[in-house]
Amino acid sequence: MVFLFISVLFSIQSQLTEVRNMYIKAIDDVSYADRLVDITKNESSSIKIAYHHTGVALQAKHSWNLATKMRKAKEAANGLNLAVLKDKANEEIRFLRFSFEANVPSLVGLTKHLAADKKVILKKIRKNHPLWSTMRKFLINSSELTTAEKEKIKNI
Repeated sequence: MVFLFISVLFSIQSQLTEVRNMYIKAIDDVSYADRLVDITKNESSSIKIAYHHTGVALQAKHSWNLATKMRKAKEAANGLNLAVLKDKANEEIRFLRFSFEANVPSLVGLTKHLAADKKVILKKIRKNHPLWSTMRKFLINSSELTTAEKEKIKNI
């Protein structure tokens, strides 16, 4: 029984590692965004819902069609909001939504949670997080953070 539990736990962690790695590649490559959406499409955990909709957001980023960009951005925003509602304290989910909203033009009207997400991220971020280097780089380069907040990130 214990072996089965450990096996299941290891499998879940391994899948999440794969999803995180795919996300990092999807930032610059639409084929990985498409794969990220596919492998997370029927997931029910809040973190995988967040990654699914982050994949949708990255598909929007890579699209040249304005109507497709808008449709996918709205879908991504709704899904990321749902993931946050399921797990409000999860800094990784908050980071995924923050990074999406920070990259969407404010006139689109999908940037309502930047301050709340930033607050959770800054309170909970830690150096041993599996996405630490990606999060750190994004936050240090973000225009949404003050100089003092960026220094805090640099010194973690």
